[in-house]
Amino acid sequence: RSVGDAVEVAGRVVAAATDDAKALTAERDDAERSSLLRTLGIAEGAAVPPAVRSQLSALEDDQKRRATRSLRDGIDRVLTDLQSMFRDVVMLQFGRGGRADGDLINRELEPELRALASAWTVERSLVVLDRIAETRRNLEQNVAPTLALESMLVTVASGRIP
Repeated sequence: RSVGDAVEVAGRVVAAATDDAKALTAERDDAERSSLLRTLGIAEGAAVPPAVRSQLSALEDDQKRRATRSLRDGIDRVLTDLQSMFRDVVMLQFGRGGRADGDLINRELEPELRALASAWTVERSLVVLDRIAETRRNLEQNVAPTLALESMLVTVASGRIP
């Protein structure tokens, strides 16, 4: 509803996606590290000899890349859900949201979607869809997730059509 809300929501989305990414990767990362140390003949908790530190460092770098990818994938899932919702809004705005001629993807949100479809112009809904697609492209190009989401959500909150 406001720029402040947009910034807050972007932060919450990134925090939730970060927590999910950590939960998905933490156990596997620990198992991989333990397995590598075992393979190298290093006891758990023992000092890592300088000769094998590079192997451990390479594993940690791979794990960081995987965690970043997992975070971006989580945000992309949120953006995909948003796209489907705004697709439904546009369908309703064009009168194609009935059961016979164009079912909604998010039928469980139909009252909210209908309210949004009647409150917004088609142009505004299409701008939001464009901004979501642009945000997804930006994330693929390694734009900081929080900044990408903030930019998109400020456009949604402002209602200004560029």
